[in-house]
Amino acid sequence: MKIIFLFLNLLGGLGVFLLGIKMMSEGLQKAAGSKLRSIISKATTNRFAATLSGIAATSIIQSSSATTVMVVGFTSAGLLTLSQALGVIFGANIGTTTTAWLISFLGFKVNITMFALPMIGLGFFSQFIQKWPLLRRIGEAMLGFGLLFLGLDLIKNAIPNIQNSSVVLEYITKFRPDTLLRLLGVVGVGTFLTIVLQSSSAVMALTLTCAAKGLIDYPTAAALVLGENIGTTITANIAAIGATRMAKRAALGHLLFNLLGVSWAIIFFKELIKLVAFIVPGSTEGTSPEVLLTNIPYHLAAFHTTFNIVNTCVMLVFIRQFEKLIMLIMPLKKSEEEHGDLVYLKAGITSTPELSLEAATKEADRMAELVEVILSKLMHALKTTSPKLFARTLEEVHKSEQTSDVLEYKINAFLQNLTHEQLSRTMISEVLKIFDLTNYLEKMADHGKTIAKLLQKAKEGKLLSSQDKENLELICSKTKIIVQEARKTILAENLNKVIVMQKALEREHTLNDLRHNLRDKKNLRDYNSKEKATPASLTLYSDILTGFEKIGDYALNVIETTLGVREEKVLSLLNSMPKPQGK
Repeated sequence: MKIIFLFLNLLGGLGVFLLGIKMMSEGLQKAAGSKLRSIISKATTNRFAATLSGIAATSIIQSSSATTVMVVGFTSAGLLTLSQALGVIFGANIGTTTTAWLISFLGFKVNITMFALPMIGLGFFSQFIQKWPLLRRIGEAMLGFGLLFLGLDLIKNAIPNIQNSSVVLEYITKFRPDTLLRLLGVVGVGTFLTIVLQSSSAVMALTLTCAAKGLIDYPTAAALVLGENIGTTITANIAAIGATRMAKRAALGHLLFNLLGVSWAIIFFKELIKLVAFIVPGSTEGTSPEVLLTNIPYHLAAFHTTFNIVNTCVMLVFIRQFEKLIMLIMPLKKSEEEHGDLVYLKAGITSTPELSLEAATKEADRMAELVEVILSKLMHALKTTSPKLFARTLEEVHKSEQTSDVLEYKINAFLQNLTHEQLSRTMISEVLKIFDLTNYLEKMADHGKTIAKLLQKAKEGKLLSSQDKENLELICSKTKIIVQEARKTILAENLNKVIVMQKALEREHTLNDLRHNLRDKKNLRDYNSKEKATPASLTLYSDILTGFEKIGDYALNVIETTLGVREEKVLSLLNSMPKPQGK
């Protein structure tokens, strides 16, 4: 019965610790906001910048798993090359070692509850502060930080003191990594525990606590740390399931990097232990409080850091060769394409709303790109004289429109799930904005599909003259320019709203005038012509013109949505501006 209660208490302590890690990581991610994505996305200059970005991001959010999952997402989206992704992953392995130092400094030498409980109290009640969102997010991180150390204290109290139990001590000595086989066994245990708990930080805390209690000696704890480095790769590999080939390569790179690193560490295990002993003063032998509560935790933290730094330095030198090895193991399939699937949100970048909304906006930008593609295809269909090319081009328009439909559905489904989170008013406004964007963009694609059907009908009935096609090419090109300008506003920041909206209104009004002029010219041409156009050809021609004009109208809606202004507001601002003085 005692063993059952001990196990349940230990499980409870681990649960509180993991909850603390999760809340602290999410709180820090929310506080960092888009800056966190910026830290990683700026890792584009060289391998060293990428590594530093990985160290910085992981040190901020205290979770290498969160960083590597984001890297998988960015690689899937094409924001990072494989080489850059590997650099960030290398850095994340170093950044995650800060958790061990934090626990070593504070976890065993002071009364944890003295600062854990006040932080939990302050963090919890700060959640009710509505006026300052940043303070609320910092409070969430404080709450997680307090729970982390409270969980550590519960783990420490749940593990019994076995220093005076000769039977237990004799049993434990069987697990010491004295031989290669035993060393591999201990590394395997560390890997298994990390896979089960899905957190290398939790297993590190458990390892440090067991070492501080005298349950395991320093070499055994160090071998467990090596296993944790392998086990932590499972999160990124799970995130890469169903992702792009490039994302899977990044996840594979994380696994191979840690496997190769642990391999050389196993071969030179004793030498690595001696290197850490040379760097960090103090003996790890004995059972005195100084050894158990100070020396061993410091040596373990230093072992973890030293191993990852050496591993990273070696791999950075051979990163090109390492990249080629990954590409050899997982070659890119030329036929592998994605249609109607999420890219920026595909690999589960993170559940944090602030980070996810930016990714959702990029997915909306992909829909805008599809509208551009549809207009380009319609232009080709109007120009070509080849029946096969004409049919194939219109088929591609239909496929692009179907992709747009699927994207709208998946983006909106994601946004609906996001609304279940605790969102600020600003975040709710952003969610509604993306809902509107996807709706307008999907309608633009629908009109493109309708135009394609009308062109097919005109081809079959020979209802359009060469002059009609030239006119339709003209309005199509003008519409495409308007769509391109609208797309620029989706991801742009700090735009002059009045100027952008003024230009958009001018382009949209010009498109409207062009539609009327082209329709009137056809009526006049038909009136003066001996061969009268049929009512069907007139109606079809007018419907196609109207289709392009409608796409332009929705493009204006996109600009209004992204800028957060309406036509009436801009017109009132323009009217209130002083008129230029004439000479």
